[in-house]
Amino acid sequence: MLKRAGLSVAAAAVLAGAVVPVGLASEAFAAGAKAGVCKSSVDGTYCGYYSGSAYTDRGDAGAKVKEIQALLIHHHGYSVGPKGVDGYFGAGTESAVKRLQRGYGLKADGIVSAKTWDRLRGEPLDR
Repeated sequence: MLKRAGLSVAAAAVLAGAVVPVGLASEAFAAGAKAGVCKSSVDGTYCGYYSGSAYTDRGDAGAKVKEIQALLIHHHGYSVGPKGVDGYFGAGTESAVKRLQRGYGLKADGIVSAKTWDRLRGEPLDR
């Protein structure tokens, strides 16, 4: 098919890269990140556990909670409690989320929805 279009494999790869939406760059970056190591890109900061922005609150567990905890600890400098990144959204994580939300002037409800995810992945505040 490439020969019929008159494209080399290299040219096709360049063209394919040119049409990848920016949001996919975040997922590709997050997928290649080592879990627990937070890295920043033009799309935000990712810690290698989760690249989405699903609603998350107290009682939740898993990769998205680990991402929140890692961002709070390593990117923003908040404590989430003595267990650190354990993947469980308990009282310590909720408290840290509320502190972050207050710092950014968001409703401090401890719920990580789209606006809070944006702040978690964005530039940290000078505290």
